[in-house]
Amino acid sequence: MAAAPPPPEAPGVKLYNAGAEHFKRKELDQAVDCFKRAAEADPKLYRAWAYLGMAYAQMGQLDPAIEAYRKCIDIAPEYHKAFNNVGELYRRKGLLDYAAMVFKMATEIEPKMSHYFYNLGITYFEIGMYVQAEEAFTQAVALDPNDYEYTTELAQVQFTQKNYEAALGTLSKYHDAHPEHARAAETGARVQMLRRRLEALQAAAPSADGNKSEIRRAPLEEEDENAKTKMVDPVPQPGQNDPPPQKI
Repeated sequence: MAAAPPPPEAPGVKLYNAGAEHFKRKELDQAVDCFKRAAEADPKLYRAWAYLGMAYAQMGQLDPAIEAYRKCIDIAPEYHKAFNNVGELYRRKGLLDYAAMVFKMATEIEPKMSHYFYNLGITYFEIGMYVQAEEAFTQAVALDPNDYEYTTELAQVQFTQKNYEAALGTLSKYHDAHPEHARAAETGARVQMLRRRLEALQAAAPSADGNKSEIRRAPLEEEDENAKTKMVDPVPQPGQNDPPPQKI
């Protein structure tokens, strides 16, 4: 007896999958059209709105992207990836207070995603909220102690607050645990620089407090070009043809 044919795809899912194919091929105009029609055909298909937001973001259309993600969140208020991506879009627009607020929501919905805390920390750092930035980076490092960027940003915010001993401890711990890291020489140089800074402060202890009057982002020798927030793609549903995960 012949097997029964598979059930036909729902119109929304079919359009969504077509949009995913266009998205993979960077055919963004066609992807936007398919995702819009998919959302109209199935108002509960929140990933259609999520990918519509991602497509608009890649096209540089930030306001439509934010609006698409808002509609995704209206349908799926626990969908943390949409919050993270809205935070990144606000950050690109220079709306850092809004970005921090939404990044924080993402961490509250899903507290096990290390880069959500990293994104939150970067944003707090840019605002000048160094204590909150240190807390966020500390959580990111706790979740993924092997990530170089998380560790260096934690050390950076500690350094900026002139807490050189903490910055030295953060970098030394990473350097000792990862002696073969691709940037081990750079990390080692920063560790030595911090040790010299601490020795100089100890030698000039009576005047050390006078150096704490101004707090600003002072680089650990040089700015790290790799420090930036990250967007994430929606996770595919079983049986749906989603584009591969990527970060923009």
